[in-house]
Amino acid sequence: MNTQNITIIGLGRTGTSIALAIKASSLEVSLIGHDGDPDLNKQALDLGAVDKIDSNLIRAVSVADILVLAIPAVDLEPTLQAIGGNLQGHTLVIDLTALKGPGLKFAERYLSKGHYIGARPIFSAASFSDGLTDMGSARADLFTNSVFCLMPGAKTDPQAVDTAVNFGRLLGASPYFVDPLEYDSLAQGVESIPGLIAATIFSSVNKTTAWRDILRFADLPFATATMPLEAGAPELAYLALNDKLATLRWIDALMAEIKDLRRLVYEGNAEILAALLDEMNNSRAQWLHERSENSWIETKDSAAEIPGMSRRLLRSLSNLGNR
Repeated sequence: MNTQNITIIGLGRTGTSIALAIKASSLEVSLIGHDGDPDLNKQALDLGAVDKIDSNLIRAVSVADILVLAIPAVDLEPTLQAIGGNLQGHTLVIDLTALKGPGLKFAERYLSKGHYIGARPIFSAASFSDGLTDMGSARADLFTNSVFCLMPGAKTDPQAVDTAVNFGRLLGASPYFVDPLEYDSLAQGVESIPGLIAATIFSSVNKTTAWRDILRFADLPFATATMPLEAGAPELAYLALNDKLATLRWIDALMAEIKDLRRLVYEGNAEILAALLDEMNNSRAQWLHERSENSWIETKDSAAEIPGMSRRLLRSLSNLGNR
């Protein structure tokens, strides 16, 4: 292949940050963007995140050597169904949606060409404090010193896996392999449950007779706690119902914790309640420290781009194209 094209479908914060990270690297490729929202297309182009926008989905994917799907999980099946017969034989499809089990099934069903890999780039801990989720908060270092979860299928071409690993490293993230179904089960607790909790918090306050007064002084804690609702109702419902048993287990665990907390409040022992909250805060601080240090990974990559990583990505992509 004389030229390399990377097409990114979905230009929200994740997709645009990936584009910016590629732009910041030494990788010489043409970046093509596509989003169903014309405003996001214009913003990505104005930001210089992509080289061009193609409003035609089929045309945008047909020229891709690497195709990145940064779209809601609820949109994955219709997207793969639409593009399945329009990929090049060597195209690597990197699916970044929130669930991996369904993606493997959809890829097997709809993709007649190309190589599919499920992945999930995890935001760096440094991005947590800004509390932002929109495309305007996209940044080239959004995944630096974090992990790039990889969930290839059993039949995935090893060269495709190698290319995906190098792609993640190009973003500044360390590769982390996990079983797709195990990932989905565990991810229910940090993907769908926060959205459901946000809904209950907002609903409980919204239904009070004093809601209009509360609205005047609801501040950062309330806004932050209810922010997961911004993922959108279709996406949250899809995530929650993908594995109902896993979701119910998480809800049951949450209800047990709330019941214990209610008991402590009822008993009115400030020292015990404060000790519990302090313990939770310390555990959270430890988690944030481990995330910022990426300290649980046995073999860490440097936060900066690995020397020659662009060359490695191009070489692995070229090898994939020769198969």
